[in-house]
Amino acid sequence: MNNTATIHSRAWYGDEELTLNFPKGWEVEMLGPKDAPALSDKQMERAFAEPIGTPRIAELAKGKKSAAIVVDDLSRPTPAAEVIPFLLRELISAGVPKSKIRFVVGGGSHRPLTAEEIEKKVGTDIAAEYEVTSHDFMSGDLRGYGSLENGMPIYINRVVADADFKICLGGIYPHGAVGFGGGAKLIVPGVSGFATMFYFHTFSPSRGHAVIERKGSTPDHRDFAEEVAAVIGLDVIANVVLNSRREICGLFVGDFVQAHRAGAHFALATYSTEIPMQSRKETDLVVLNCYPLDSDPIQTGKALWASSYFEKAYKMALNPASDGICYHGLFDQIDYTRFVEQRSEKTPPELPEPKLGNIDQLHVWSENFLVDDFYKKHPNALLFRNLEQLIQLFSEKLPANAKVAVLPSAGIQVLAEDK
Repeated sequence: MNNTATIHSRAWYGDEELTLNFPKGWEVEMLGPKDAPALSDKQMERAFAEPIGTPRIAELAKGKKSAAIVVDDLSRPTPAAEVIPFLLRELISAGVPKSKIRFVVGGGSHRPLTAEEIEKKVGTDIAAEYEVTSHDFMSGDLRGYGSLENGMPIYINRVVADADFKICLGGIYPHGAVGFGGGAKLIVPGVSGFATMFYFHTFSPSRGHAVIERKGSTPDHRDFAEEVAAVIGLDVIANVVLNSRREICGLFVGDFVQAHRAGAHFALATYSTEIPMQSRKETDLVVLNCYPLDSDPIQTGKALWASSYFEKAYKMALNPASDGICYHGLFDQIDYTRFVEQRSEKTPPELPEPKLGNIDQLHVWSENFLVDDFYKKHPNALLFRNLEQLIQLFSEKLPANAKVAVLPSAGIQVLAEDK
């Protein structure tokens, strides 16, 4: 009988293996995704050579005098540095001047990346050779494109708007608002201004978690993002799908709708997870590992989808939240500079004495999720710093032959039979 589980943890901050040791007599079941092997360089080259729905980038970009490459930030696990060399090869082959190729971190209303974080995202050499900036959604340095028919105003990062050739390089992960991330989402909200972003979040219906195609006739978040992408002239995307080890197992290059949909179908199959009926009925403790979305405290919620499928299980989520900064400017309604100033003036509260809650409460292990931020975002949950201590508390509560279900990459897994 196996009473241990080895999982990955701390995306961007080591991507380490973490072994969970449960009491003797406990039975641990790993409920992993279907998964897929990592792509070779040759397979990645083929994705660029055979784009979906467009000519090759080296052909599309001929005659273009400048290019903007939008990448996601560290809240997303996309290893953009592994894809960028293939992308630059295409642009340079097309004759785009190297000095006119710029990178923009399309973090929406997230905080700007530090210089060290930019190196992690795009690679040390790229950060040294190319201009890389973080989008500022409250900046006035935007270009206006009028409005969509539904009234949504369109304001876009100037660097992206002014580029002759526009590329989005991101990842395809389950997302409640747009079904799957990637595609045009790096335009809206990725590099949009406050007015665009506010309208998008407030007046657009969501597509639903891991839903690829819209249900019904009412346009939703994904539709409006793609409509804006068409208006500003997004030329191409390069979107990845990752496996449970944060390796690129799928790469989809081409049209921002067609390539995205192909990638989303692959992602759905790759992240698909079976939860047997017996496990649903008999599991005493379900462990939801937020990896590979475990650098940002805000992403914790994306790993909790599976908790409702277990009839009598206590719930434990693992998110080291290595970033430690719980900031989302649109919802905090404050710019990052003032956010940092206000935080510096506060005295951090102490963590309450560790104790288990009831079966309906979420128990979260996190090394870096700040106490006040945690309880503001998860008022009915409980925060723990010591993982071994938390497991010990469960050992005092659960039976000697307790059954544990571990979802090793719950942040991107989806339920197989529902999809």
